[in-house]
Amino acid sequence: MNRLRKKSIYGSLLVVLASMVLTMSAMGLIFLAPVILYKASKNKGYEATVQMPATPEKVYGAAVSIAEEKAPDIKIVKKEDENMFLEVTDGVQTASVKVKKSAEEGKSEFTVLATVPKEEGQEKEVQKDKERELAHRIVYLMCTELEVECTLTKE
Repeated sequence: MNRLRKKSIYGSLLVVLASMVLTMSAMGLIFLAPVILYKASKNKGYEATVQMPATPEKVYGAAVSIAEEKAPDIKIVKKEDENMFLEVTDGVQTASVKVKKSAEEGKSEFTVLATVPKEEGQEKEVQKDKERELAHRIVYLMCTELEVECTLTKE
C-alpha cells in the first residue's frame, strides 16, 4: 500500500513539475517575441510619416489611383481597403503606405515604408539613402497629386 501511495505522489509531482516547465517555456516565448519582432523590423526599410490636410479616404483613394495609373511598371502586391493599406513594387523596390485619421479634424497621417534590396558590396548607408529618397519621392508625389502642403512628422 505504501508503494502505491509513493508512486501516486511521485506521479502527481511529476505532472506538476512538467506543467511548470511548459508554462515557463511558454512565458519565455511570450517575453522573447517583442525582441524577435524588434530585430525583424529593425532592417525593414525607411519609414516616413506625413500629416496631410485631407480626409483619409481621399488620401488612400489618391494612393490607389496613382498605383493603378502606373501599371504595368508598378504592381499592387497587397491592397486592404478596410485598413487603408497598400503595398506596391516595381519588381526591385517595394513601398507600402498606410493612411489613418489624424488627431486633428479633416487631416490624415500618411506613412510610407520604403525598402530597397542591398546590392552586393554596397554600404548600409547607401541603401538607407536610397530608401529615404524613395519614401520622400512617394510623399512628394502624393502631396502634389492632392495639391496640399504636407508636414513631415516622423522619420
